[in-house]
Amino acid sequence: MATDKSEPRVGLIFRIAFLVIVSLICIRAALNSYFDQIASAEEQRKFGDIAPTALINLRADEDKRLKEGPMPLDKAMQDMAAKGRKDVSPDVMPSASARDIGPLQGWQKMPFEVPPAMTATAPEPAPAAVPADAGAPHDAGTPGPKKNNKKNP
Repeated sequence: MATDKSEPRVGLIFRIAFLVIVSLICIRAALNSYFDQIASAEEQRKFGDIAPTALINLRADEDKRLKEGPMPLDKAMQDMAAKGRKDVSPDVMPSASARDIGPLQGWQKMPFEVPPAMTATAPEPAPAAVPADAGAPHDAGTPGPKKNNKKNP
């Protein structure tokens, strides 16, 4: 029996493998492009030519209510610019929340308990102002002198 003792043609094998890989990549890109084009054309045919009448009607109704309400939006904006927020109810004025402790509870990956001092109830309202003739020698809102608890030798 005869056996072939010649070396394999490695260069030819690598060239053929390279051509096969390049052709597969090109065919895949061409097919992806083709199917993307066909899918977008079908989507345009089904949805692109239809006007969203419900959305258009909703926006027109909202615009009408904003412009023809008890106080039209443009007049309300002019009043707010002229007067500011001076006459606004204290119920809608911005204030710090004493009940929302969510931001204080820490990051999700490092959950620490909120210190009790941070979750205390809202402070009591300030007492009524003392009349000027009550005999107070100084303003109650200004800090007094600091006391030094250290003993001097």
